Amino acid sequence: MYLKMMTKYPDDNSLGNRVVPVAVRTTLEGIKVMTITEIKKGKLEDAMSFITNRLAMFMDIPGYRYAIKTYMNLEEALKTIGM
Repeated sequence: MYLKMMTKYPDDNSLGNRVVPVAVRTTLEGIKVMTITEIKKGKLEDAMSFITNRLAMFMDIPGYRYAIKTYMNLEEALKTIGM
């Protein structure tokens, strides 16, 4: 399934730069996989759509779920409080 997803939705470097390409860990609930990407300015909406399309391909797997979380880097966060 992963190879099919990568063929249909290959990496799009125009959206951002991968900081952590893939991190994997096992838990009592199963396997957790995470990537961290620094999204380029003005590309958040496109990146969210791209990521959602990729992850939705796995919805047929029983118990599969995903979450997309956005974070600010330190510089962005400090700007929100006027620093």
